[in-house]
Amino acid sequence: MLLPKIPQTLLINARQNRRVSLDQILYLEGDINYTHFYFQFRKRTVIAHSLKHFEADLLPRGFLRIHRSYIVNSRFVQRVNLLENTLMLVDGTVLRIARRRIKGITEFIF
Repeated sequence: MLLPKIPQTLLINARQNRRVSLDQILYLEGDINYTHFYFQFRKRTVIAHSLKHFEADLLPRGFLRIHRSYIVNSRFVQRVNLLENTLMLVDGTVLRIARRRIKGITEFIF
């Protein structure tokens, strides 16, 4: 039996039918009712939805919720510093990991 193929794109704006490739998303940052998408090559965009709106679609596809303000693409994680509770992405961005999420992240990455 063939499993259904999981789409490798994410609909970020339904009005404009705007989709982005999951392979290009480094991380998402929540800002109250807005989400900042950070892409490879320093591009970014802002969408008028909360981070929780995108969480259910992204977590089964290899993304990690590391903080109430951040969801990261696990493919771009370069290093995890457990002493400082931080995570470094391949572009050099350092993000804070919430204390209560450390255990889940270490189980996923290691």
